[in-house]
Amino acid sequence: MNDLESTDRQMSEEVKETTYWKSLNELANNKEYQKYAEREFTENATELSDGVSRRGFLRVMGASVALAGLAACRRPVQKILPYSRQPEDVVPGIPLYYATAMPVQGNLVGLIAENHEGRPTKLEGNDMHPASRGGTSIFNQAAILGLYDPDRSRSPLYNGGKSTVADFEAFAKSHFANTGQRIAFISEANSSPTYQTIKEQALSKFNNSTWVTYEPFGEDNVVEGNRIAFGGRLRTHYNFENADVIVSLNDDFMSSTHPNNVEYAKQVSSRRKVTDTDGEMNRIYSVEDSFSLTGSYADHRLKLKASQMEAFTYALAAALSTRINGLSAFSGYTNEFTDHKWITALADDLAANAGRSAISAGAQHKPEVHAAVAAINQALGNTGSTVHYLDVPHIDEQSSTEAFADVVAEMKAGNIDTVVMVGVNPVHTAPADLDFENALSNVDTIVNLSDYVDETSMKSSWHVNRAHFLEAWGDGYSYGGARSVIQPQIRPLHEGLSEIEFLNTIVSGSMTSGYDLVRNTFQGYYSSGFDNQWTTILHDGIDTTGNFNQVNVRLTSGFASAMNRAKSNVSSTTGMEVVIRPDATLYDGRYANLGWLQELPDPMTKVTWDNVALMSPATAKSLGIEEAGAGQDDYDVVEITVNGRSISIVAWVQPGHVDDAITLTTGYGREGIGRVASSYIDYTAGGVDVYPLRGTDNMLFASANVSTTGDTYEIACVQDHHSLEGRDMYRQASISEYKDNPDFASFASVHTYEVPGMKEAEEMGEDQPISLFDEQTYPDYEPQWGMAIDLNSCFGCGVCVIACQSENNIPVIGKKEVKRGREMHWIRNDRYYVGDDAESPQAVHQPVPCMHCELAPCEQVCPVAATTHSEDGMNQMTYNRCIGTRYCANNCPYKVRRFNFFNYPKEYLTTGDDPDIIQMAMNPEVTVRFRGVMEKCTYCAQRVNRAKIEAKNETGSPKPADGAVKTACQQACPADAIYFGDLTDDNSEVAKMKRNERNFQMLEELNTRPRTSYMAKLTNPNPALA
Repeated sequence: MNDLESTDRQMSEEVKETTYWKSLNELANNKEYQKYAEREFTENATELSDGVSRRGFLRVMGASVALAGLAACRRPVQKILPYSRQPEDVVPGIPLYYATAMPVQGNLVGLIAENHEGRPTKLEGNDMHPASRGGTSIFNQAAILGLYDPDRSRSPLYNGGKSTVADFEAFAKSHFANTGQRIAFISEANSSPTYQTIKEQALSKFNNSTWVTYEPFGEDNVVEGNRIAFGGRLRTHYNFENADVIVSLNDDFMSSTHPNNVEYAKQVSSRRKVTDTDGEMNRIYSVEDSFSLTGSYADHRLKLKASQMEAFTYALAAALSTRINGLSAFSGYTNEFTDHKWITALADDLAANAGRSAISAGAQHKPEVHAAVAAINQALGNTGSTVHYLDVPHIDEQSSTEAFADVVAEMKAGNIDTVVMVGVNPVHTAPADLDFENALSNVDTIVNLSDYVDETSMKSSWHVNRAHFLEAWGDGYSYGGARSVIQPQIRPLHEGLSEIEFLNTIVSGSMTSGYDLVRNTFQGYYSSGFDNQWTTILHDGIDTTGNFNQVNVRLTSGFASAMNRAKSNVSSTTGMEVVIRPDATLYDGRYANLGWLQELPDPMTKVTWDNVALMSPATAKSLGIEEAGAGQDDYDVVEITVNGRSISIVAWVQPGHVDDAITLTTGYGREGIGRVASSYIDYTAGGVDVYPLRGTDNMLFASANVSTTGDTYEIACVQDHHSLEGRDMYRQASISEYKDNPDFASFASVHTYEVPGMKEAEEMGEDQPISLFDEQTYPDYEPQWGMAIDLNSCFGCGVCVIACQSENNIPVIGKKEVKRGREMHWIRNDRYYVGDDAESPQAVHQPVPCMHCELAPCEQVCPVAATTHSEDGMNQMTYNRCIGTRYCANNCPYKVRRFNFFNYPKEYLTTGDDPDIIQMAMNPEVTVRFRGVMEKCTYCAQRVNRAKIEAKNETGSPKPADGAVKTACQQACPADAIYFGDLTDDNSEVAKMKRNERNFQMLEELNTRPRTSYMAKLTNPNPALA
């Protein structure tokens, strides 16, 4: 045995080992995986074996680079106000910032738009808005890409032929003059008070009209559950900041698919920011069928079939009825979960934290489940503290699910003359048993407003192209009831109409601008001083005077009988169960044509460009499905049949998934709406449409028959890319362990010996190990930048990845190149499973940007000094000096460098359609890279340099005040997990974090001295479930 082998063996034996693994192959650590991991990069990642055809590349890139064609910047006509300051004139190169808001499932999220000479280029959270508080979701970040999507509908269509807005206005004036016709309005959720006013006018004008709100994954069951419990269709709004104990029953409230995920992520993570041994944390329990972001963030996770969640909820209520008052409706009730240890532990912990706890259930579960959850929160005294019930004006009094089914039945019967659809796509998303497309064939006139010429638009008499929210005036409320105005940032690229302009044209017969409609609405709120109020609202992005009313609730007299009926009808599926959920990146399909989201790895599976059928290892084994070997991309395909309807889709083995169940996600398998969403040349992508398996009786889960087909399909998954091959990367402990041993995250505590070279350094009077390389010195007048990432806050949402992509002009490369390990993201979010049990592991997340090592290995091997160190301590790239040897990537132990194998942008920036306009869509402060150049995280050098220039102009020193510089990932993070600043400022937040006992460096033994470090994760387990 040589010395190196002896040292490796000693290190592996002495480390206090916790098993972290990215995939089942890595857990097995067989020869196949070892061979795969020994390659510095995935097979074919470094070989230029073939090219990408121009046509194929055009289709794959889509809106990510080939942006909308236009002749000039298009500022809005009406005056909009900067968020921070209003200069006398626009200064070229100096962006302005404006407050606006984005509607997400009908609820507004407050945003700040960065605007360069009349063109929006970046969106950030508005820290004055309660729905964002400075954070964003992946959908907020990707919205800028949607604005410039070249596949958006460009004009109205009449019977499939191009028309004009004027033609539509003339049609509306003529057709809707007949106020006696039978009209069905089918609308997406919309909180706009202006929209509600026009809705009321429509229902008043058209005597035989019906209005239905349809969302494929709406909140109808939640508000119906509150009606059962409290007698009113109320919205449940949580304040998790006040909760010491949180129980999630299949409710992934931290995922982008939840309508209030940014606010909830802020609240939950704020209670886990432990800065010293006196700190305390909340405790989170998650009961779920498939691994979710909330489940991975929880201290305890129980896997349970979705169909069993109702019985589990009633068993928990029954257990609590013996500990607290107010749950007599469940007294004496028993079922198969009554003696489950989780029921006892949860009941004890909730009762002990009455008034400081919160329990929630997934929105798609039955109304009776939500009624039981409401009763539990009420009995615990959580109402008014951690849970509020809001009277929401735009929520319909009738069940939306039932109302939609009734309207479809009327359409089939020929009882509807005209259907007006606003922002919905029911031909694609409606329950399959309703056969919505066939119902439309019985309607004479179909009018549709949508972003794309989608499945529903193709069946419409009139299709009207919809204006993007960054192009149109609007208003609305946040999920919690804060009123805001949507300010446009650019004139409509394709002369589209907003929802309020479209609907008002139908009702009034003439066009009125959105600005006039919104302003008129807000004039009704103020009897005096309107102009000043209006200016303040536009400046701040929020109207502090208008909020939803909180309702004082109590259980209705009929609650007990309703629960008795529900308890007597509890049942779960037998055999295999299929669950259908919105996708973590594409939601219900509305974002399917955005390349950033298609290429963003799923937060748990790390699959890109496709959806898959998730199942547990045991379920896969019972079906005869084997996990594909390391480096292999062909996966088994299964056929899933529900109520006589079948689809074929790739089987994906998901550690931690419940047995005898399969999870499917929506949004994929679309054709004809755009080049990104559809299959594209050179490669098959686009996934599978799973809506055919969803019916009115099985909106969440259903029994299914599953069988293998013998076929295989290629999947681009990044979970094994950039593997650090089992090295020490992640550290965590329970909060009690932290209090007993505050230094648990130190190298010596983990490895049981000091950092190599430290002993010799101390003998020489040094505080860091001696280096073989010349150490750089930094001038005192320069700031020294550093970053700390709190793993106790990060929950793996991926917002940092999209924010970085938007800020730094990072290209989308497509499924084929991702499969080869060539993804270009400057920051990746590694997901590790923890433990040796593939059936029930814990999951953790770790963002990995460039480490900006002081002794950077990349700098030592570059033959042309293309990568060097700046005076303020950042590892920087000189792109026009790089000759593409890729030595730096080979020598980077953190695998954070990305190489441009193809000239991704050139096609559009020089020879493609509208090259001037395409350049306009890029961030002008960031260089667009070309083929043969290495790139990586720069700590957003453009933001740093801008702040240094401003600081020097104002104070004479290039050191900005703490907080003046925020990297894109830091600013977007909804959990505030990233700290960045000047390390020479002892009072800066990042300096404080780096002095914390939990601070550690990845691969510290290499003595690269990374400027990016991590705060070790803490958990708060319940001893009763240990």
